[in-house]
Amino acid sequence: MYSEDGDSEEDEGELEYFTEKRDFSFLLNDLADENGKPSKKAKVEQSTEDNYAAKRYKEEKGKPQAQEVHHMLPLKTPDGGVLERSRPVPKVKTEEVEETKEEEKEKEVVPKSIAELYSLRQQYIAAAKQDIAKMCCAITEDPYNNVASMKKLRSYCSTEDKKAGQTIRKLAILSLTAIYNDILPAYKVKPAADLDSLSKEVKVQHTYESELLRNYRVFLDLLFENLNLAFQSKKQKVCEAAWQARRKMGLLSLSCMAELLAKNYNFNLRSNLVNTVIPYGTSKAMGGKLAEIVIATIKELFEKDKQGECTVEIVRIIASLVKKKGGAVNSELLQTLIHVRLVELGEVRKEKEEALPDTSLLSKKQRKHRKEQAKVRKELLEAQAVEDKKKQSKLQSESLDHIFVTYFRVLKQLHDTPLLPIALAGLSKFAHLINVDFFTDLFECLKRIIKEEDLSLADSLNCVSTIFTILSGQGSVLEVDIGEFYTLLYQNILLFTPQTPSSTYTLLRQTLNNALKRNVALSAQMAMVKRLCTVSTHLNPEQAHIFLCEARKLIRASPRIAQMLQPDEDFGKPYNPGSVEPDRANAEGAVLWEISGMAHRSYHQSLRTTATHFSRYDPNSTKRSEVEYFLNNKFKTSQDFVILDDSFPKSCKKMQNRRIKLPEYLNIDVDTSSDLSMMSFLTKPDEAP
Repeated sequence: MYSEDGDSEEDEGELEYFTEKRDFSFLLNDLADENGKPSKKAKVEQSTEDNYAAKRYKEEKGKPQAQEVHHMLPLKTPDGGVLERSRPVPKVKTEEVEETKEEEKEKEVVPKSIAELYSLRQQYIAAAKQDIAKMCCAITEDPYNNVASMKKLRSYCSTEDKKAGQTIRKLAILSLTAIYNDILPAYKVKPAADLDSLSKEVKVQHTYESELLRNYRVFLDLLFENLNLAFQSKKQKVCEAAWQARRKMGLLSLSCMAELLAKNYNFNLRSNLVNTVIPYGTSKAMGGKLAEIVIATIKELFEKDKQGECTVEIVRIIASLVKKKGGAVNSELLQTLIHVRLVELGEVRKEKEEALPDTSLLSKKQRKHRKEQAKVRKELLEAQAVEDKKKQSKLQSESLDHIFVTYFRVLKQLHDTPLLPIALAGLSKFAHLINVDFFTDLFECLKRIIKEEDLSLADSLNCVSTIFTILSGQGSVLEVDIGEFYTLLYQNILLFTPQTPSSTYTLLRQTLNNALKRNVALSAQMAMVKRLCTVSTHLNPEQAHIFLCEARKLIRASPRIAQMLQPDEDFGKPYNPGSVEPDRANAEGAVLWEISGMAHRSYHQSLRTTATHFSRYDPNSTKRSEVEYFLNNKFKTSQDFVILDDSFPKSCKKMQNRRIKLPEYLNIDVDTSSDLSMMSFLTKPDEAP
């Protein structure tokens, strides 16, 4: 153990030894001299080391560098030994590597501004447009020698360019569509059985048509792929912008296919286009734009197709869609069936053929000549596109079958859907073509619909019009009580207003004309005339003309009704205007005072003239009244003027092109006025406008 005092003494002694000023330079005598500079011995040693390093570097640099060697398979010598083989691997110089790196750096695109990128994109699109335009001009000018250019033009349609997006694809698709519309023939291309037997010109024509058909098929496959990718397949995991761009491309593809179908419905692949395009008439995608394109195409095809082959295919698909989807079918698609071109062909007359002797009396040469003549005659008919009446009648019958089956399905199964008014309108139009076997079933369906359904004015008139049309045609031999339908027509007269569409007034005229062909009680006819005259006082002038002329037709059909124009005679029971049934209205005691009121107090000069001639009607006179001339007059209204057309009789030439200006206190719009009956009595008899 050390004591505290001893420890302190030893520490103090060591401290004194190191704190004294002692010289320790002897430790550096071999490295530096007294002045602190390196000694001569240190300099020599340093220079020797530097010289050795430099000498060693020169020796290593002078030696050939070891080159990489690629060992090859050994060879066996004739002596039995083994010879090792190798070859040097060429080494790329560092200078060349550096040069390539610098070139790559130079090639790197320097980031540009948005304006510069937009300018480059526009230049690229302009160059592509020019290239597409050159190819289109070449194909259109000489399609026989430039059919191969379609493949290059089609390459723009199939791939999406990163620089221009889908712009160039759309331009190429539209360009190809326009080309095909220009160069496709209006007949079907048939494969040749034996090319060797054909002449040189025919062989060239057939080769061109076959190549054209092949390119057309590939183009349609491309459009169908775009359409299927946009609407049929499920939404893939892509951004919203890409998905919307894909759907726009599908819309463009459908539009091009519809255009090709409408303009080339006589060419090959028509069935493929019909089966692809028509089902999109029920689609609600893109706000119904697809359905609008399809419906417009169907209407155009129905008007163009005279033979009826394309019409049958379209009607068949629409019927299958109604059967499959029911009430989910677009009502406008079903309404297109009204535009089907149907002609009442009747029995097809057989054309008179030349009186030829019996085949058994002909020689072999004559029989052969006769067959050749028949073949040539058939080819000429096809070349001249002459309509075959037998074939047309057969196609029309098939179309009618599909149409009526569709309408009957709506009446029986889909009567609570928006398709019912369209089916009733279609039946009303084609009622004269319905087969007699369907009459009984159709009457029962219409009676049930009238009783159970809440029908609009147009629907009720369509029901009545269908019944009267059937009974005025093939069903005239049937004994059917039409009192129920006539009562419905009598009740619907009160529902007409100035806002009623003109098509409904046309339907009323058609229904009343068909009703005249059936035997109706005189009291019911008189009640109908009285109601037509009463309602005419609440309508616009052009609408009132229609009602007055229809009432006059009834009077001409039954002259005894003219007694209603005599106000002084007493016919017994008073008239009951509130009666639901026309037979119980006691119209024999009614007077047509409305005719006298419009003749003297109406503000419209043409209407006053019509009512005046009506009031002077003489059933015993053979002179045709001028009232009938006003039936087809069209009145054009603009603000406070009523412009009359040049369709008046010669005795009324002074009324031609006359503008009738209303008084200031009657300065209202004629079209929108719903109370013209009040206005007609404001003008004094002496104050003619």
